[in-house]
Amino acid sequence: MFWLNVDIKTNMWKLHEESCRFCVPRESISKGLDKMKQDGGWFKFSSVKEAYLFYEKNTPNAVWQPCRVCRSE
Repeated sequence: MFWLNVDIKTNMWKLHEESCRFCVPRESISKGLDKMKQDGGWFKFSSVKEAYLFYEKNTPNAVWQPCRVCRSE
């Protein structure tokens, strides 16, 4: 499983493996879990391809970045 961290403030969409130490999906006041809020959200996917298609469909001008720690490419 993979989690896509959508950060509106930095315009970055970062993909993590579920086991990555930087993967901390949780709901907050400004960030949603499987939904977009004011500052972005965390979205769960079963494959990298599925996550990338979601990115292309929603914000192709943002920065797509696989995590450099877990190498979710």
